[in-house]
Amino acid sequence: MSYGERKAFPTDFPEGLKPRLRLFFSVDIVGSTPLKQSLQPWRPTILNFYRDFDHTVHSAFSRINGNSNNGIPTPEFWKSNGDELLYTCQLERLDQAHETINTWLGVLHQYRASMASHPERLDVKSTAWVGLFPVPNAEVFFRRDRARFASDLLDDPQLLQAELRDEWYADRGRGDITRDFVGPSIDTGFRLTSWATQRRFVISVDLAFLLTSSCSEVEEPLPVHYSGRQKLKGVIDDEPYPVLWIPVGGRNKPADAAIGRDLAGVEAVRASCEAVIEQHYRFITPLFLSDADAQDFDWSPPYIINEIRRLWTEELRRKADADRDADSTMAYISGRSRSGGVGARARRRRLFPETTSLALRPIDGFDAGIGAERGGNVGQVARIVDVDVEIDVEKVGLAMVHP
Repeated sequence: MSYGERKAFPTDFPEGLKPRLRLFFSVDIVGSTPLKQSLQPWRPTILNFYRDFDHTVHSAFSRINGNSNNGIPTPEFWKSNGDELLYTCQLERLDQAHETINTWLGVLHQYRASMASHPERLDVKSTAWVGLFPVPNAEVFFRRDRARFASDLLDDPQLLQAELRDEWYADRGRGDITRDFVGPSIDTGFRLTSWATQRRFVISVDLAFLLTSSCSEVEEPLPVHYSGRQKLKGVIDDEPYPVLWIPVGGRNKPADAAIGRDLAGVEAVRASCEAVIEQHYRFITPLFLSDADAQDFDWSPPYIINEIRRLWTEELRRKADADRDADSTMAYISGRSRSGGVGARARRRRLFPETTSLALRPIDGFDAGIGAERGGNVGQVARIVDVDVEIDVEKVGLAMVHP
């Protein structure tokens, strides 16, 4: 998708459906399981990893951004998986890939230096990969703390997911929504972590291609090594996957620079990566950078754009169907309630599933106070900003609910 084609998206297109390339990091403690199974006290060492490594990440990236006119994204904590910490950030420019990886390698070196007091058998290993969203990978959102949302009234999980996504991108600081990532790139990344060692920082083939493509824009290209191919279970149809890594060294160990050194040339590595990507383009992330000056990476394949448009069209259709159903239901209620009495009220209750009863109970309670427990107001009970209600002795009419 070229810069001109990006304008094909309407101005009201959801922010969360716009294509974006995300960079993922994994860092894991080597030797933590034997330590925790031994008689030695393990809590200070392991808990310090969670605390100190995250502090090192933010300090290093803050320092870099404070001394540079071209900022790089700071990886944000995604989640933990045992003694593994996962981080992610969004890439917008080609140079950001190189600078972000370079800074991350500095974080690993700095944290290792702080491990002097730890048992010698402990170390860290790390992996990095990229993924394009919202296709072919996806973000999924979950509510927290029993939060209520307008789409709860529609009993449609897809529309609820769309609302959670839109609310997340409108206010990423809110604490009642959490986000996760799924898709083929995420699966590949987790598989690649098994190849990482203290001396090898393993990267995905698409990230390696991105890094070797940015060499002309940086003073010191990263030494990406290629050591042939091996099967990576379930990845690219079980075809052999490139073993790509950057030498980092471990505690009291030199960097692994010997194996694969004859295939460490930038052009050779880039050509090998490009061949694999072209052969398995349906499985490997297309590389899209939102910056207009991203050279060969400012476009996305038509099948990606078409799928994104299909997702949005489906959302619009579901919203239109929900609006029509709501209009029909309200018209039915208004017409049947003209007869008044308990019968009309009972019919009105049957039209709505139990999940929406919370919003309707206040109507029954207007004769003795507002709210599900005859206290408070409708907005407090159902998390609704604006509800218009007409009350008549012989008629109950509900206007549309506006979130």
